[in-house]
Amino acid sequence: MVRKPLPDYYAALEIREEADEVTIKKAYRRLVLQWHPDRNPADRETAEEKIRLLNIAYETVTNPIKRETYDLQRAASSRKSKAKPRSAPRVEVPKEFMMTPLGYPECFVRSLGRRVVVHSRSDDPESNFQSFFASTKLALWWLPEVNNMCRIRKLGSKARGDKRGAAAGRAGGLNMAFDPQKAKTAGAEGSEVRMAPANKGQKADSVNFVTKASPTCEGALRFESASQRGQYLAFFPPSHLRVVPFLEEAEDRVLDFLFVDFASMFKFITLEEVLQPIFSAEEAGVWIELAKLQDDEAVKSHFKEVMGKDVWDVEDFQAYFEGHWATFEYNAEEKKARMRPKQERLAKQLRATPKAEEVVAAVAKTDESELQRLPVGALARALTALAKASSTDGEAGEATSAQIQLLAALRAVGKGEEEKCDIPAFELLHSAEKVLDLGGDNPDDTVLVQRSAAARILANKALKSASAIEGGMVEAGFTLPDVVRFLLLPGAAGRDLLLATSCVKLFEGRSIPEQREVLRTAKSRGSTNTAAAAGTALLKSLGGGGPGDHVAAPDAHVEMVAEVAECGVRLPAATALLRRMAATANPLKLAEALLALASRVGPGQAEDMTHIAESLASKGAFGNFPIKTILETVLASSKDDTLAALVVPAAAAAANVLTHWPFEEMVKLLLGLARRHALLTPEVDDSLRKAAEKCFTQEQLQLFSPNDLAGVVLATLGHGWSTLHTVSVQELLRRLPHFPAKELLMVTPLMLQAHSTELITAWPKARSSTEPLSVDQLVQLARLFQTEATATKLLEDLSERLLPKVTELSASGRSALSAQLKSKSGLGATAKQVALQKSLAAGVIKATPDESMSGTRGAKRRPEASGPDGRLSKKQRGKQLRNKRQHH
Repeated sequence: MVRKPLPDYYAALEIREEADEVTIKKAYRRLVLQWHPDRNPADRETAEEKIRLLNIAYETVTNPIKRETYDLQRAASSRKSKAKPRSAPRVEVPKEFMMTPLGYPECFVRSLGRRVVVHSRSDDPESNFQSFFASTKLALWWLPEVNNMCRIRKLGSKARGDKRGAAAGRAGGLNMAFDPQKAKTAGAEGSEVRMAPANKGQKADSVNFVTKASPTCEGALRFESASQRGQYLAFFPPSHLRVVPFLEEAEDRVLDFLFVDFASMFKFITLEEVLQPIFSAEEAGVWIELAKLQDDEAVKSHFKEVMGKDVWDVEDFQAYFEGHWATFEYNAEEKKARMRPKQERLAKQLRATPKAEEVVAAVAKTDESELQRLPVGALARALTALAKASSTDGEAGEATSAQIQLLAALRAVGKGEEEKCDIPAFELLHSAEKVLDLGGDNPDDTVLVQRSAAARILANKALKSASAIEGGMVEAGFTLPDVVRFLLLPGAAGRDLLLATSCVKLFEGRSIPEQREVLRTAKSRGSTNTAAAAGTALLKSLGGGGPGDHVAAPDAHVEMVAEVAECGVRLPAATALLRRMAATANPLKLAEALLALASRVGPGQAEDMTHIAESLASKGAFGNFPIKTILETVLASSKDDTLAALVVPAAAAAANVLTHWPFEEMVKLLLGLARRHALLTPEVDDSLRKAAEKCFTQEQLQLFSPNDLAGVVLATLGHGWSTLHTVSVQELLRRLPHFPAKELLMVTPLMLQAHSTELITAWPKARSSTEPLSVDQLVQLARLFQTEATATKLLEDLSERLLPKVTELSASGRSALSAQLKSKSGLGATAKQVALQKSLAAGVIKATPDESMSGTRGAKRRPEASGPDGRLSKKQRGKQLRNKRQHH
């Protein structure tokens, strides 16, 4: 049975089966012009696929032997004919033949060494006409044991011991063979066919077949194993030949084979193969007059012997060259044709939306330098074809190699930024997205690295190409959602400015959700210029197209103003628009938008910000705000005078819910309000104090971190809450010995403001219990106490600790110590002042190894002070003096 319907070449040409030659030519000429890819840029892939089918159909129906084979198989496929039983196949089968599966008139069984495959010409593009058909030459060797028993041999092949290759009428050679045991046990998969010697009949069970007439196609045969009855030779598309059990219901195999006399092999040569040597004899790309081609002996012989007709006229050749545009170029005015040079043909082939296998084969035959000279469009379409295949079919080694070579070529081509793109910009963007699929989910490491670079190059080329044409991105066919596609591809930041200036017109007339999507994507990709363009368009759409006293303020619209503000773009316009929305806006949404603006706007928006804040304060809705929003409002208003109207309502709302806040948030809130304490009303301040007293009990304060506890002390001091301040100070002094060094230094200046006596009294315990301070921290601590008259004892203690560690000071620490010692305050007022000065000076003289090398090359290293008071010993001073004299 034929399991695959044949393409209808007559329908493709839009002709009847009985159409004459003139009708066929006219139909082909008309359809080629109609479907030429250059005339169908919007759907080029469909046009190229249509042209391929038209060329095959025209070549088949105008070639007598191909048309005869096609009609025979087509009739069998449609069951229009009933096969007549064959009584003498050994008489009717040609002595030398080519074997083709029924339903696949373009495919032939081929013997490639010991391997057996089924190929069409396109399956093996590396083989020329002669080498392809040389491997299809077969013969049957008839055996006497059983009627119609035979072996299928490769003519010209030699088995071990053969003196000459197998020929018609001469035994020997290699035969189609299979593994009988595997065919019997492997089920429907059967045994793969290979070429093997018969060894004088010793392997009869694996090489002997019995021919049977096809029940569906007259002239076709089936081959049943002579040793394994019910096992048949079968073709499994696309290229396998196996011996399998005969299962009538199986739809994935072909059991019937037709035979073409090998003597007619030359009639399968194409006109392109005839013309190529003529053009190749000239300089690459040279134009040849059509009359010269018509008079060429090889051309005339082809038409006479193969086509069975006179050489075509001018119109026929023009239609042919138009249909084979990737290989030839025709000048209708001068009636000249040229064969495109190899590089140009490759570019045309790859640019013609090729199939993945065609790309792999083309790349395998092309040098790296040639690939790097290809135009961007050819590389883009080739990579797109490979990406489509890799996303569904997995990766083979050849495909991965092709991907790597094409990606490398694209990166090389990408350096020529000014090159004009040879395919539409819109398609380049599509290719940029598809190349990210190369290699699937588990790509080769090299592919993984290079595919992002390729996507960036293609996206940049697409944008530059669109921007270069009159009408820009609109004329190039892009819409606003395509801007998002550009943003999502690698390298978005590098093309941000060009995209922003090019996409402005795309925002016109588009919906607010589309504009918002661009804004959000631009923000997430760090494309600030494109975000600005989107923000401008969005604010214009939200504002109703012009200024006014008020605009409607749905929650979504207020949220969008906040998003524009968060991007840091178009802030004056955003502030002005939010002012117009303030009267009717949802209070929470208005607060969120106002806070987004507050951290970014400049002085020029002060009036608008003040108006928005006053409007928000008048709504009295802070009691329903989340803790986070209340806290952010307080912190923002503590720094920004334009938000002063929010201090009281935010503080009042916080007082009502303060007991539910985390400790850290409470402290932040009170510190922020302390800065604005003068604005608080007595009622709000009192309610806030009462709420704080409930939270800051002595037991609760014990749970605070050192940092938060210090914050409570400062906040209560700022608010003037004496009772709570006293409690927090007592807890701080109690825990002072356990403070980490960093927090200890942070809290000391705070305590010195109002509680210096208590702090100094607590320090003896602190210095003995707390973690050791570094030498730089000791100097810093001394500076904090240097103005305290009661801290003399503490400073003396610090100087004692510091003296043996002076050499460990950093540069900034030495500078700070030197300043204190010179000022006669702090450490400069202690008994160790002179010793500290000498130790500091000795440390400077000693320096570090790096510092000593920065002086005169080869200078002696200065001796280290070793005296009890930090001075050089007498022996050291004498040595130092001798070194100076030698140096001078």
